Amino acid sequence: MMLITTSHRPTRRTRSFGHDLEKVFPGSLYLTRGKKTLHDLLMEAYDRNYERLLIVNVWKGNPLKMTFIRVDPEDWGYLGYLYLHGIKLQREIGFRDIRPIREEMPLVVTTAKRVGLDHVAFAQVFAELTGGKFVPRKERSLLGIVDRYNTDVLSVIERHPRGMAVDFYRFDVEKKNPIGPLISVKIWIMEDGRRWEYKGALLKKKPGQLKE
Repeated sequence: MMLITTSHRPTRRTRSFGHDLEKVFPGSLYLTRGKKTLHDLLMEAYDRNYERLLIVNVWKGNPLKMTFIRVDPEDWGYLGYLYLHGIKLQREIGFRDIRPIREEMPLVVTTAKRVGLDHVAFAQVFAELTGGKFVPRKERSLLGIVDRYNTDVLSVIERHPRGMAVDFYRFDVEKKNPIGPLISVKIWIMEDGRRWEYKGALLKKKPGQLKE
């Protein structure tokens, strides 16, 4: 699916986040950046037959931005960016020593029930960025979705007090609860001009809808 790495001189927390992502994106690999340039990373991803390169950027010790790049020797290009409020690592949720998914299976992206149109739009965007498959939630159960699409891993877009969040399920590990990492997103931007930001969404609400 994708090669995952970080900006130069990452913190321990950022490296841990990269390893967590490797465990929820099927067939992906976390690679220590070292002194590799962007061109080096693109060539590494291409040589390993990955279609995506994901770079996690750091600010003040924490992951701030996720940059997704299309890997194609004839058409390299930035796909989009997620700007983060924060993350919660798998070990902070209570899950350790989860193995990466080496078997071939899709990453299915859906939403929690009773979310807004912004969440549905972001679920579609997240599927585009990751090369996953967007599946509308409707009244389906999460277990019903993974059974239908023959996968163990599910990404769910949820409500969050400061924007929206991405959480991950591994049904081969835990049948009922997400394993993380939990990613809180405040802004997403696509290279084709589509975008969303939490502050802008707040301004669109009527004054009576705003909560302290």
